[in-house]
Amino acid sequence: MLRRQVLDAAVDCLAEMPYSEVSTTVVATRAAVSRGGMQYYFPTRLDLLQAMVAYLHDRRLAVFRHDLTTVPANGDAIDHIIESHWRHLHEREFRAYQELVLASRSEPKLASVLAASYRSFLDEWHAIARELIDWDANDPVAARCGNIAHYLLEGMAYGQMAGQLRPEEVRQMLDFVKSVMTAASGKPVAGETTISITL
Repeated sequence: MLRRQVLDAAVDCLAEMPYSEVSTTVVATRAAVSRGGMQYYFPTRLDLLQAMVAYLHDRRLAVFRHDLTTVPANGDAIDHIIESHWRHLHEREFRAYQELVLASRSEPKLASVLAASYRSFLDEWHAIARELIDWDANDPVAARCGNIAHYLLEGMAYGQMAGQLRPEEVRQMLDFVKSVMTAASGKPVAGETTISITL
C-alpha cells in the first residue's frame, strides 16, 4: 500500500514538474510518507526510477488490455483502439513517461533503465494484442503497420505537447493511422476513402 502510494506520488510529480526537480524528498512529501519510509522501499533515486518505469509500463499495459476488451458491439475495433490510445497519450502516466524519456538523453543510468524494460514492455503489448484481437506482430506487414501507428501516435503526442500541431492536422494523422492499421487487417474502411499503402 505504502509502496503504491509513493509510486503514484512520483508519477504525479513527473507529470507536473521537470525531472530535475523530482527528488526522493519531493516525492516523499507528495506521498505524505516519512523519509525513513521512503528509504525502506526505495533506498536510492535510481531504485525509485526503476520501480517507476516498471509501474508505468504495468499501468499502460493494463489500460491497453482494457481498451481491447471494451470495443463496442458492432463497433470499429481499429477506430476504438486508435482513439483510445490517443486519449491515453495525454494522461498523467504518459506525461510522466515523456519526462523520463526526455531526461534520459543526458542521464545514462536512466537511459539504461528505460532500454532494459522497453523490449519486455513491447513483448507484453504484442502478446496482449495477439491474445485479444489476433494481431500477429511476427508478421512483417503487421509489425510495420503496428510500428507506424505506435510511433506516429507517440510522436504526435510530443508534438502536441510542444504546441506544434493544429487540431485539423491531428485528425488527418489519426485517420491515416487508422488506414494503415486497416490495410494491415485487410478490412475496408467504412465510409472513408481508401488509402493505398505499400508496406
